[in-house]
Amino acid sequence: MIVMLLSLQHLSAQSMVTVVKTSPAAAGTSPDFSMSAHKKGAFFLAPFYEFTHFTGLEMVSHTNYYKTWEGESSFEFPEEDITEYNDNFDTEYQNSMTAIKAGYQIRDGLGISGYVGVNHFNFKSWINDESSHILSTDYPALTLGLAVNYQKDLTEKLTGMAMLTYNYCTTGSVVANTNSDEEVISSSLNSMYWEANLAIAYRYKNFLPFAGLGFTQQFVHSVTEEQIPDTNEAGEEVYNNIEFDSRFSGTSFYGFAGLEYLINGQMSIYARSSFMNPLRANIGLRIVL
Repeated sequence: MIVMLLSLQHLSAQSMVTVVKTSPAAAGTSPDFSMSAHKKGAFFLAPFYEFTHFTGLEMVSHTNYYKTWEGESSFEFPEEDITEYNDNFDTEYQNSMTAIKAGYQIRDGLGISGYVGVNHFNFKSWINDESSHILSTDYPALTLGLAVNYQKDLTEKLTGMAMLTYNYCTTGSVVANTNSDEEVISSSLNSMYWEANLAIAYRYKNFLPFAGLGFTQQFVHSVTEEQIPDTNEAGEEVYNNIEFDSRFSGTSFYGFAGLEYLINGQMSIYARSSFMNPLRANIGLRIVL
């Protein structure tokens, strides 16, 4: 996801060297991949918005933890139950993220970047024609990301780029909408993914169109605890708790494309999208310092 955003920035960085090489200010700057120069020591900031929808997650493990008035126990899904879930149910998520990214050129052509933002996360599991289990963030979730990218001029106007990205998201509170009639007393979500991207960009005046291919591996960990009223041997009203701990993962190859426009030597705007899975859209503003 952020991978393409980062690739856009660094690709742009290469092009700008040619576009504005007569401008002293632009010649000395270098964002991650924008149309400014990508020389060692350059730094940039980029506020952005991103929407992502990923499908095809599969269950990796599922454990029920029981806390009853009789004691504690657990049950872990055997392989055949996990296979049955993956054969009969779908799992997916979508998120809407607002963040700010900072990048730095540690050497010519080689850059690192990171971002921090808030994310509204919506996770669906146990999806079939009749129902689904939904976990949604009650408050914005914290999202962090890191990336390393390398770009190289192939011709005067053509630039190639490779990038590796890591993302982590953790929720402080989620709202559960489950298939069960029992009371949900707590829920949590954590997600993580890494992506590898290869892209190529072509500079035309102040425009930098680009396209590439990517591979991603995604992970989601969901925990939901329900409380069930019961009566003990003495006839007293008690409560039994059941915690459902599930882990999911998925992999996908995808394509992406985008366009960056140079406003001046230190500022550009960009848009990009990826398809088919993840389906992603991103817009942002990049400022070279």
